[in-house]
Amino acid sequence: MNLTVEPAVLTAFLLAMARSFGFVYFAQPFALPSIPRIVRVALGVAFGIAGGARMVHQVAVPSSTGSLVVGILLQGVEGALIGYLVNVFMNIGSSAGSSVGLFGGFSPPPSLDPLSLNQSPSTGQLYGLLWMTLFFVSGGATLVVGGLLNTFRVSTIFSTPELGFVIVVKSVSVLMGAAIQIAAPILAVLFLTQVIVGVLTKVAPQLNPFMFSFPLQILLSLALISLSLVLLPSFLGNAVQYMISAEHDLIGG
Repeated sequence: MNLTVEPAVLTAFLLAMARSFGFVYFAQPFALPSIPRIVRVALGVAFGIAGGARMVHQVAVPSSTGSLVVGILLQGVEGALIGYLVNVFMNIGSSAGSSVGLFGGFSPPPSLDPLSLNQSPSTGQLYGLLWMTLFFVSGGATLVVGGLLNTFRVSTIFSTPELGFVIVVKSVSVLMGAAIQIAAPILAVLFLTQVIVGVLTKVAPQLNPFMFSFPLQILLSLALISLSLVLLPSFLGNAVQYMISAEHDLIGG
């Protein structure tokens, strides 16, 4: 018995597989080095199968092998772009923690991050691990995968390349703004601490306020970090919503 496959179905699955693999190899948490390669391959195949069923009515059979190869490469780039957007928002927590550590007086040598396997400050690891934990507990991973599958409603997202460029630039700006916003209460208190120490230096230089300014700054940082951790869930919810809206903008709503 001969097994026949419709060219349109085969083309749809190949293109969907290329987009899903580009996504899996760029989007956190799927792209983390701690995730085994075989697991990422399995996820790429699974997402490709699910997306191919949605894309089968959106693609046209290529007229040559060259056009098919170009289409596959283009789909891989599109998946990588979507994964990059997800990766940007997944780094908000670690970026905020690194900012707190930088301005909070923490100066221990960077240690190995168990997730990314990169050197990062201890506060960046703390915020990053909490951000990733909340991401899974709140169901953010399900929303991200649902957003990826939703992009298979269109055969390509590069019909408006300038829109993709604008969304990428805006996403990076949102990353910087959100990281500073999370760390802003701590940074504001630390700045006021430095102002008070400077005033004391002018008013009573014999006290030598700089002798206790650094321990005080670290103590305040630890206390404010403990108090500000309760704000992470709300920031994560906003980040996930913006990430999903960015994916919708890429595919034209």
